[in-house]
Amino acid sequence: MKKELLLLFSLFCFCSLQAQKIKYSKEMLLKMEDIEIDIFEPLEGKYKSKRSTQNDYQQIDHTIYSKKEGLEIRYAILPARKTDPSTQVPHVEFMRVISSIAPNEEETPVTVHTIPKSILSKQFNADWGSIAYFKPKPSFSDQQHCRLLSLFSEDRGTIHIFYLFDEPSKHLDTRFYSVRFEQAL
Repeated sequence: MKKELLLLFSLFCFCSLQAQKIKYSKEMLLKMEDIEIDIFEPLEGKYKSKRSTQNDYQQIDHTIYSKKEGLEIRYAILPARKTDPSTQVPHVEFMRVISSIAPNEEETPVTVHTIPKSILSKQFNADWGSIAYFKPKPSFSDQQHCRLLSLFSEDRGTIHIFYLFDEPSKHLDTRFYSVRFEQAL
């Protein structure tokens, strides 16, 4: 009986691993290790990795999407470099990203929210964070809406997460806490 349960459990684990469609490049894994961040992959929604489209506005390190949930998530990682002071001022980098990705039209609103320190510390283990909502430039995405979550940890770096969607849904909120800087030892 124990052997049968062990075999069944092993088969289940193997099938679960085979079903996973999210595969990271070596560069992405190195950047994640460099800034010591964990990305919690969605277990439902049939997410798959997708080739990140190159554009003139923002370097993207990895993209996942779910047709079922109508959501595409893009990750951009900027490791901190002591020789590059711009990697140590997250609010300037955040505004650079917004001004690069949001249309430069007066009628296009951009809403920015600061994340409270208690949530930053408890949920993300980050030193700084902010959220922006806007319509992305068509050359960046054909989706109608973007929620940008930027998180910064001193001496580690910044991660930008772009949630791209046409219609808001509960899935947008369930994917919000999908990254976290590792605890300092």
